[in-house]
Amino acid sequence: MFKKINKIFILTLLLIFILNNFAFATIGIEDEVSAYLIGDYETGEILEEYNIYKPVEIASITKLMSYAIVMEAIDRGDISLKDKVYIDEDVVKIKGSSLNLKLGDIFTVEELIKASIVISANDATYALAKYVAGNEDKFVDKMNEKAEKLHLESAVFFNSTGLPKGDFQNIMSPLDIFNLSRYLMESYPELLTLTTIPYLEMDNGEKEENTNPLLGEIKEVDGLKTGFTNKAGYCLVSTLKKEPNTPNEKEFRLIAIAMGTESEDKRKEISEKLVQYALDNYSKKTIVDINTATDIVHLPKARKKDVEVYPIKNFSTIVKNSDDIGIDIAIDEKLKFPIKADEKVGTAIISKNGKVLEEIDLVVHEKIKKESIFSFIIRTIKEWRRHFSFG
Repeated sequence: MFKKINKIFILTLLLIFILNNFAFATIGIEDEVSAYLIGDYETGEILEEYNIYKPVEIASITKLMSYAIVMEAIDRGDISLKDKVYIDEDVVKIKGSSLNLKLGDIFTVEELIKASIVISANDATYALAKYVAGNEDKFVDKMNEKAEKLHLESAVFFNSTGLPKGDFQNIMSPLDIFNLSRYLMESYPELLTLTTIPYLEMDNGEKEENTNPLLGEIKEVDGLKTGFTNKAGYCLVSTLKKEPNTPNEKEFRLIAIAMGTESEDKRKEISEKLVQYALDNYSKKTIVDINTATDIVHLPKARKKDVEVYPIKNFSTIVKNSDDIGIDIAIDEKLKFPIKADEKVGTAIISKNGKVLEEIDLVVHEKIKKESIFSFIIRTIKEWRRHFSFG
């Protein structure tokens, strides 16, 4: 049987305004995109969304899946980063964004991966597909098989690059793009080393810049992939890491996806607005900490009446400025004395906007003895006298 003691910590919008100086009220980009999404990398929680379940053309975002297939081949030992790849006639014919490969050129797998990710080179990606699987069709089979294994139910791939193939284009829902991005960042964290490369230096001395328009513009952004075809519009998957601003905050990662903008300039503008909204409106808060008392509870039968209680584990969560975080403290009414140090005495029930997030056991850090009969009598007499004297 529990006695419920409510202790609600409200994170009001006004308070966060004071702490963070300024935050957007709404994103307001729905009329300028086909879809958008902001999600927590660690948990997969979707924080903001618009039209995220409908499959859309993904253009060169396709190369994220191509990267996965190439890296799996490396993991298996089928190929290595240092392998040399001969550039044949088929590769030279590939259109669109390009490393300008020439017949007879020889590049390492590592160099081709960099070109595929950093400057979205279609010829480099196609060369990798042929090298891994023998031909692109077999490579695409692997892409679709991998999508099925990852439960990316909306994903359909026709080629390795994201280029149109006749009337067909690779498609995926923004939600599945988010899940694929999470998978890659967890499985291959070195991907973010590639996506932060600002440019590639070509043989002729010219520099081909990273296609990500937010790289270097917003310091928190470190990835991930652009895309464009006429059907897809201009798209961007952004990854960002936010550092803590206050002692009770923690570092965390977000993924922000903007699909179907009308131009390169709009892609940058809209993606910047989306990312900035995420940075201004979300933080990762420490809600309870094992070294900090969650509450001081009153135990009427104990010798020491007011006792600090502590959670048995830390708990942090992503919080929006307008979220209400609540902690309900429930203390067991049938506690048996003496209570040992680190013995459970109750539960902290943590909620966000009325929804329970976690239930964590509460313990005491000291031995709590029961009040003796003699002490109870003396205390009762004192309380009676005090009451009588005031009466």
